Amino acid sequence: METNLTELTGAYAGAWLPWIMIPLIFYILPFPVFALVFLWIERENVEQETGEQET
Repeated sequence: METNLTELTGAYAGAWLPWIMIPLIFYILPFPVFALVFLWIERENVEQETGEQET
């Protein structure tokens, strides 16, 4: 009998995970996540700077 890793037998814990998700999550997804975090941090800095200038 041949072992098929695409079946949910538990032989491979992530067998349900499509192979495209691995490079997506680890190579592509971090770029927009870090970009959004960077923009969020910069937006907070801009709000603080404009608040200081108004006083």
